[in-house]
Amino acid sequence: MSQKKIAVVGAGIIGLSTSYYLQSSGHQVTLYDQNNPGSGTSRGHASVIADYGIPALNQPDVWKNLFRYLFYKDSPLAISWTYIPSLLPWATQFLKNCNVTSMNFTAKTMAGLLKDALPTYQSLLSEINANELITHKGTLYVWMKQKEQPSNAQIKVRQLNNVEQINISKHEIHDLEPNLSDQIKGGWYFPKACHTLNPDKILNKLFNKFIEKNGLFIQERVSSVNNEDKKFNINSQNYDDLVICCGAFSKELVKEIEGKTIPLETERGYHVEYLGMQEFLSRPTCLVESGMYLTPLEYGIRAAGTVELAGNTDQINQSRINFINNNARKLIPKLQDYQNTWLGYRPTLPDCLPVISKSSKFDNLYYAFGHNHLGWTLGPITGKIVTRLINKDKFDNQALEMNRFIK
Repeated sequence: MSQKKIAVVGAGIIGLSTSYYLQSSGHQVTLYDQNNPGSGTSRGHASVIADYGIPALNQPDVWKNLFRYLFYKDSPLAISWTYIPSLLPWATQFLKNCNVTSMNFTAKTMAGLLKDALPTYQSLLSEINANELITHKGTLYVWMKQKEQPSNAQIKVRQLNNVEQINISKHEIHDLEPNLSDQIKGGWYFPKACHTLNPDKILNKLFNKFIEKNGLFIQERVSSVNNEDKKFNINSQNYDDLVICCGAFSKELVKEIEGKTIPLETERGYHVEYLGMQEFLSRPTCLVESGMYLTPLEYGIRAAGTVELAGNTDQINQSRINFINNNARKLIPKLQDYQNTWLGYRPTLPDCLPVISKSSKFDNLYYAFGHNHLGWTLGPITGKIVTRLINKDKFDNQALEMNRFIK
């Protein structure tokens, strides 16, 4: 295999992992991002490596909850009324995928990715000397209202895809997490899930290892790319191959290069952090009715989650922050005031599957984006898959091809 000169655009967990694995297989890699590496959506999630994350958003019960999503302030999903006209093309395709057949197909495809996600993570963390930043205590799903517990469809699709899930009583929940509210009615426990204790440290270690091995990082916005003589040109630099993995902002580059628009939408997600309170919780815990996780980190508890469909604007919606804070303190009454707030952008396609594939137009152009809520979980395995595609190793990624949106 000959060495290639490769440009990777996007320095989140997917871009960093892709750069690292391409470099490890002998290629010369330049990583581009307009911001500091790891400073975007990859740092602000619930920090869970979710082997159980098989049921996606395209579930049949979305239809019956649509009124609540549109009109109730206490909904885990919020839609900006002014954004609805821009959202309609994506929403139309998404709602067509909210059926049992599509959900099962998405789940089966995601299960294929997730089965290798944790082993790949463990191997990567070992290589970058970050083993101490992952802990294996499982994840809890709990509810305070019986009607809000996971649907039979979610439970069944996990069973069909061999996800270990244990139905536990409120007494068993409090044995595991004594600081949780006594209003909890029941829950599910996913014993094989794990979580990372400091995403920032992992991202920094991965970036530093890439630089140590002679990787190059250029901090600038890539808005124009030319393809000449079977090479890509970025600001007068020629590359044999190009990888686009800049999350929710990949849409602009696809339009620039391919001349076509893909149905990539942004799920705005939030977190708040309660510093110094990590002793109140030992494992990630999701309050099902709010779609919010509480996760113990090295330095405190992070409350993260919800979905807001309002585009890529930078303005924080304080009502979403209040929603998370109120539900966090409902779940752990001992929590005091939060200190940090954050807003990030999850990239989501209407079939709830990522694109991990070669372009159908250019043989040396590759894509890796659209991982919605599982970007952190799937970052390293995605980097390995992209590396296999570039190295011409066999990999069945038909369900993840870009040509399902661009012919």
